[in-house]
Amino acid sequence: MIESPDVRLVSALRERGGLTRQGLVEATGLSLATVNRVLSRLLKVRRVVVSGSEPSTGGRPPEVFVYRGDGQVVAGISVTNEGATALMMALDGSIVGREAAPFDKVDDPEARLQQTLALLDRVMASHPGRLAGVGVAVPGVVTGQFGTVSAIHELGWDRLALGDLLSRRVGLPVMLDNDANCLAVAEHARGAGRGVSNLVALVARNGLGAGLIANGQVYRGLHHEAGEIGYLLTERQSLRRLFPDRGELEQLVGRERLEAEARRLGMVDPEQAMLPYLIGLGQSASGTSDVVELADELLDLVALAVAAMCVVLDPELVIMGGSTDEAGMSAMITGVRERLVGRILRVPRLEPAALGADAIMIGAAYLAADSIR
Repeated sequence: MIESPDVRLVSALRERGGLTRQGLVEATGLSLATVNRVLSRLLKVRRVVVSGSEPSTGGRPPEVFVYRGDGQVVAGISVTNEGATALMMALDGSIVGREAAPFDKVDDPEARLQQTLALLDRVMASHPGRLAGVGVAVPGVVTGQFGTVSAIHELGWDRLALGDLLSRRVGLPVMLDNDANCLAVAEHARGAGRGVSNLVALVARNGLGAGLIANGQVYRGLHHEAGEIGYLLTERQSLRRLFPDRGELEQLVGRERLEAEARRLGMVDPEQAMLPYLIGLGQSASGTSDVVELADELLDLVALAVAAMCVVLDPELVIMGGSTDEAGMSAMITGVRERLVGRILRVPRLEPAALGADAIMIGAAYLAADSIR
């Protein structure tokens, strides 16, 4: 990911301590004019202060600047059909707090919204005067200046100006984005995708979503719908059907299908039957049982989606995350790789998310931190 001049300057001050203007030029590779512009902004908001000066070599003594923004905290919040979870992150990347609000199992969009707002209130109260920004990850499309969310079927939210609602609640910048984009940001910044310029990050839970990093930057597309792979078509017959509400792939690997199959298989808690779990269950079984056949079908569909993205985007790496089921995720990665070898031009590296269950929240927090930098 290409760092902004502000981030490069702040990073140099964090890593090296106090620096003069010329020292910042040498440490960052920025021009003196750019260093002066960035310093002016950061001095104005007191994130950088003058700590003294170096001895003069014939002119005005050069000022020494130090970073003073580490008291600020940003929050990264992830909202799923199970609940809202948050972590608080200092601007140096360290985790300084956590909050959680499990949702009731009743499908009530308004109740879920109120519980999310209550979580946000607790986040604000946990670091009074220090919370500088909030990032929120949701499983759907985010568009417009008011952060309007749509196609969030698992939460029942559609055309909700969630970003504006949250911003007014906290009186601070709120960065709202798709959960797969947040996964991509986190893994690119400090996870499995560190140092990789082109990657795909897959969220595999109640369906599939993709976040794309192209040339070091998040790629969202014209309508912020890039990576909505739930709308991929899977066969010729797809062209003779309409999908006005949910895409075909989402219907085949999404929450409603997974819960229905879990009930058919007699599972105790169908709502816990997520995509990696069912795939792992089938891969660990033997013979031709129903669960094996279901796992094979789900793996075929995931592999087709990954193949389409690889052929179009040519990524160096595909990261799979969004689930705490390590065994299921490993089975899914192995199964997808086996299905693609010899069938597409090049199978990229396939790896699990290195940041685990925190990845999406960390990505949301990074978006919030970038917005205030």
